[in-house]
Amino acid sequence: MNAKMNEVIERAVIANRLDTITQEMGYALERSSRSPIFAEACDFACGICNGEGDLVSQINGIPILAAAGTFSVKEVIRKYSSEQIEEGDVFILNDPYQGGNHLPDIGIITPLVVAGEVLFYCVSRAHHGDIGGSVAGSYNAKATEIFQEGLRIPPIKLVSKGQVLNEVMDLILRNVRNPLMLQNDLWAQMGANQIGVARLAELLNDYSPARIKGTVEYLLDHAENLTRQAIEGMPDGDYSAEEWVDDDGFQENPIKIKVEVRIRGEEMTVDFKGTDPQVKGFVNSALVTSTTAAWIGALWALGPDIPRNSGAFRAIKVLLPEGSLVNPYDPAPVTLSTLTPASEIISSIFQALDSVAGQRLPAGFGRYCGPSFYGIDPRNQEFYVGFAFCALGSGGGISGRDGYPYMAPLSNYGGVRAPNIEANEIQYPHLTLCHEMEIDTSGAGTWRGGPGVRYSIQFQGDPTNIVMFGDGMKIPPFGAAKGKPGSLNYVELLTINGEKIPLESKEPSRSLSKGTVLTMVSSGGGGWGDPWQRDPGKVEQDVLDGVISRAKAREDYGVVVVEEGVDWAATTELRSVLLA
Repeated sequence: MNAKMNEVIERAVIANRLDTITQEMGYALERSSRSPIFAEACDFACGICNGEGDLVSQINGIPILAAAGTFSVKEVIRKYSSEQIEEGDVFILNDPYQGGNHLPDIGIITPLVVAGEVLFYCVSRAHHGDIGGSVAGSYNAKATEIFQEGLRIPPIKLVSKGQVLNEVMDLILRNVRNPLMLQNDLWAQMGANQIGVARLAELLNDYSPARIKGTVEYLLDHAENLTRQAIEGMPDGDYSAEEWVDDDGFQENPIKIKVEVRIRGEEMTVDFKGTDPQVKGFVNSALVTSTTAAWIGALWALGPDIPRNSGAFRAIKVLLPEGSLVNPYDPAPVTLSTLTPASEIISSIFQALDSVAGQRLPAGFGRYCGPSFYGIDPRNQEFYVGFAFCALGSGGGISGRDGYPYMAPLSNYGGVRAPNIEANEIQYPHLTLCHEMEIDTSGAGTWRGGPGVRYSIQFQGDPTNIVMFGDGMKIPPFGAAKGKPGSLNYVELLTINGEKIPLESKEPSRSLSKGTVLTMVSSGGGGWGDPWQRDPGKVEQDVLDGVISRAKAREDYGVVVVEEGVDWAATTELRSVLLA
């Protein structure tokens, strides 16, 4: 075997070792955490950065959190000199204006120091149930500045030379509503990072630092080259689109996200000039979240074979106007940003690049819309905060495949898991009454969107408090390539007196009596392609499965389904009229 082949094999081995390490970090975090948000929903991400803060591996986790890890590390490097970063140190941060996404997402950064040099940083970023602020759960629909959303943590040391800085830990825990839960989950994050550091140290036993650093540089350069090749394969041009956020919770007008994607040779610029100014409410998105969302959308359009690391990011220039919705001035509130408008930033890029990458891009996804709920559990008199993860919307159709049902929004694509119903009832004082796919919610298309979900729970706490946060009650998931839009989100309460109260997507805390029923019907995904080109056999199966009604089969697809199956003669006649 020649030297060149040995080098290729060695690079592949090291690359896969790095990916395996991040995966093991994720498994450790999931299994050692205490909160359902970690252990059930897996609302976290893990990654490895090199000594300069470039993201090298991020195989495990939520996309909007994982790709943002590089910003956290670079903020630590910016603040601390190389002499101040020592073996045994652990850093913590959550400030969206200093390397974070939003305040509930706490980043833990652990360096691997060898002979006085930082070779790697292990990063875990995870969503915590409460980080203080004026509303439990830290989603404050009426916040007008970030100080009302929770505790801001700049990049600081939590552990120094292996010793926990108890004063820092005490300060953090004193400002949250469930300090024991938060502390245990921070230990889980630190433990996951420590596993990453230990596995990287084992890698250094097999390969010298110089060879590993050389491989890491190759991996970054390789990703950059693949990205530039993919960009070069697209026609030069300016591709633009607009996407909309329902509102900000204070005014009713939709908020515009405008994007222009400019392709020149192997260069891509994603420019959000023309996006509406920052708003009063918590739907603003700071630079870290907006840039990460732009990377996600652009790389999705460029293809699945490009490694998602900082090398790929080099080839994509993102321009975010200061003072806009996608790059507000501190201290604008931003807590909803990792859901909305992050998902809409991605969606705007999908629509802009539809004409040159439409076969790789899905139609619109359902947006998250549901409450956090909190109170004192009557079974044990303990405080709790929960989230409606069981009412996730669905994915859009894509060329060759129907949309996946029951998915997280685009920014979390498949990363957030819906918790087990029975486990959810043990963790929180409510009873699940209904959890099923909702008929006639999927956007029609040659490849239809996934159907939405109907989820009803009865609260047993007295009282239970809920805060509504989300979007998609006014703007549906878009249809692509002549496909039809998906459905809108809908949420209502049924009081103990039998009164039905429709809820808006962004509402402040509301106190509910024991026995109140909350029902959520989530968005179905948008359809891809002309619905009248859908295989009638698939339409029939959708009717049998309860995805669509016979009326919708006829109206949207031109397919007549009777008791015996497809009425082919009637379908042929109807489609000939519709397609004429």
